[in-house]
Amino acid sequence: MKTLIAVAALVLTAVAAPAMAQSSATGSGSITVIRPLTITKTADLKFGTVVRPGTGSGTVVVSAAGARSVTGGVVGLASGDTPAAAAFSVAGEGGQSVSVTIPATFTMANGSDNLTVTTSNSLTGSVASQTLSNALGSAGSLAFSVGGSVTIISTAATGAYTGTFTVSAAYN
Repeated sequence: MKTLIAVAALVLTAVAAPAMAQSSATGSGSITVIRPLTITKTADLKFGTVVRPGTGSGTVVVSAAGARSVTGGVVGLASGDTPAAAAFSVAGEGGQSVSVTIPATFTMANGSDNLTVTTSNSLTGSVASQTLSNALGSAGSLAFSVGGSVTIISTAATGAYTGTFTVSAAYN
């Protein structure tokens, strides 16, 4: 009888206790570390020396390739600064896409007189910002140039005009 009571107690314990199913899953983590982007200016944008028009206005253009042209009575002189496009290089992790941003315009000043430069570039022609897929290539580098055009009016003050612009690059 004691055996029967012990067996009955075991059966009741087994029925009364809930069945415990165990389950597990394993997660993992990962990270890819790449080198930071750097951008370096290797040349400045130079329009050279020009003679302003006698009347009206004229335009000086330096292409992204560095060639200067003048129209509207502006005369480009061979003396003075040699015309040149600005040049930049971007370095980073190879095979990555980047966005390069170049301002559409910037101002050059001579005291209180200002000239507005409209930029162009070797990457996009006229678009100031573009996403470039796999732009850094396997070597992790990208070179580009920035040209511009500036209108000179006949009453523009003589003297040297200077200004700055910021070019930036970011990973996408």
